[in-house]
Amino acid sequence: MRAFEAVARNRSFALAARELQVTPSAVGQLVARLERDLGTELFARPRRGPGDLSLTPRAARALPDLQEGFASLSRAVTYLERGG
Repeated sequence: MRAFEAVARNRSFALAARELQVTPSAVGQLVARLERDLGTELFARPRRGPGDLSLTPRAARALPDLQEGFASLSRAVTYLERGG
């Protein structure tokens, strides 16, 4: 899910990989596995090259909820780290 969110936000597998400190291939494999597990495509793959990557309508609808979930987790971790 983190790889999907990073690719969606950056609109790039390469930029997401740099952010996550893994290879673009690893990000591609994570996204492909997530698509397989969910039974739906998340990205419309470009035919013309970099910069054409876009979310499918279903992925675009789910992305804000996912991002809010990550933000909530981050707030909870911060709270716990500070001793609650």
